[in-house]
Amino acid sequence: MANPMSEMLMMEMSPADDGGMKAAKELDVVEDENVRSAAPVVTIKARTVKSLLDATNKVLGMFGAEPLQIVAVELEGEELPVPVIKALSMINAAMNDYMGEDAVDMAAMETDKGALIEIAKLQKVLSDKGFKKFLTSAPKGETVATEMTEDIGEEVDEVDEDAMMMRM
Repeated sequence: MANPMSEMLMMEMSPADDGGMKAAKELDVVEDENVRSAAPVVTIKARTVKSLLDATNKVLGMFGAEPLQIVAVELEGEELPVPVIKALSMINAAMNDYMGEDAVDMAAMETDKGALIEIAKLQKVLSDKGFKKFLTSAPKGETVATEMTEDIGEEVDEVDEDAMMMRM
């Protein structure tokens, strides 16, 4: 069976039609299905879901992201909504870059008790001044790339000077 992602990427898109928009929507559907397949099945009360959404939205504010517009309902034997999982994944990625560990263990959120523990972790992130500074600073990868580029440029210049001296 062909990979649906590959098929969508190979589609021809012309400016005259909505092929680009259709392909983007299809990619969103595939992404949502992938996220949904990794989502834990939870049984948590509406009050806990509301607390989770509130904490997630506050941390998203640190990123400058829009808050999630989701109504808190009781989830019994259901998956967390895809936007919540995506937001928590983004937060986890940033926390992993910052501290080398995840902020939230989504698998632990299967019950109210586990969800409350994970909500407390999100609330702790809100008061971490180092994390706030980390979010506003330039990524380390860009700094390293710039330094490497400068170093390489200097080495090339030195090699060129040596080559010129040898020719004379």
